[in-house]
Amino acid sequence: MSYFDKLRPWTHIERCVCPQRTRLVLVDALTDNPIHCFECRKEVDAQLLELDEHTVDQLASWFHSFKALYALWLNSGEYEAYAKVRLLDANGQVNLEGMAIASKMSNLRRTYYWWFHDSDDGVPTHCPNCAAPLDGELKFGTGKCDVCNVVM
Repeated sequence: MSYFDKLRPWTHIERCVCPQRTRLVLVDALTDNPIHCFECRKEVDAQLLELDEHTVDQLASWFHSFKALYALWLNSGEYEAYAKVRLLDANGQVNLEGMAIASKMSNLRRTYYWWFHDSDDGVPTHCPNCAAPLDGELKFGTGKCDVCNVVM
């Protein structure tokens, strides 16, 4: 077993086949792998990116926490409000870790962090990290901040 298996999907159905992967996004798309191509939004295998074991461990740990909070929010039960507060908190552990990993991965390829937002709250217009207006010119999502490498 390879350390890459912590993030490796079970199938290759949603695998990115773009000729170049110049930009990535870390997002929970309800898959086993949070690394997605910014252009097609399909999964990118961590091994293809030649990520070191420490980065894969950090990424898997963050993803485990993010998925847990996201699942609580999706469940719409008694934990929904708690999970939403945690997922929106700019100074919360899950966002700080996600942003740090995206920043570290940007040393290899520009990597954006997909910041949670609840569509019931309307369309976000400003970056949740720096409050700058979001750029709406993108294929997926409602906006991005190139200063913070955030996508929503």
